[in-house]
Amino acid sequence: MESATGPNGSRAREEAIETVSDPIGGNGGVGQNASNGGASATATSPRPKRPLGAVITSAIDGTRTLVRKQVELAKIEMTEAVAVRAKGAGMFAGAGVMALFALGFVAAAGSVALALVLPAWAANLIVAAVFVAIASVLALIGRNAIRNAPTTPEQTQETLKEDARWARQQIAK
Repeated sequence: MESATGPNGSRAREEAIETVSDPIGGNGGVGQNASNGGASATATSPRPKRPLGAVITSAIDGTRTLVRKQVELAKIEMTEAVAVRAKGAGMFAGAGVMALFALGFVAAAGSVALALVLPAWAANLIVAAVFVAIASVLALIGRNAIRNAPTTPEQTQETLKEDARWARQQIAK
């Protein structure tokens, strides 16, 4: 800044610009040494006051981020739940395929082997019963996998509860 005043009062204009550039005064109303409008913070004030606009903007930005993260977490949890259910459905499909192929190839060999000591009808019946038992075990495993899959996004619900508790604490301050 120049020390001499110009023909149009340029020094006064520069001082006016400097004064207007910091309307809040201090450091913008943030931190330990915050001040609003040039008034100094006293020792009786437990914390600095932020401008209402800054508080509202911060709350809106925080809410947006929170909602975005909650949606992201819900998507992840639901994807995991679908994967577990798909695995169970795959077990059902595997049980069906196993039953068909096994019944076709092994049943023929088993019934021929049993037919050496039993009548052919009894040999075929025993082999069929063994493969029905195998298919039933696979179906039960698949059903249990589907039943035990998480039905709700538990982690998302828990973090929503934590966020609500945090918000209530912030409002109470």
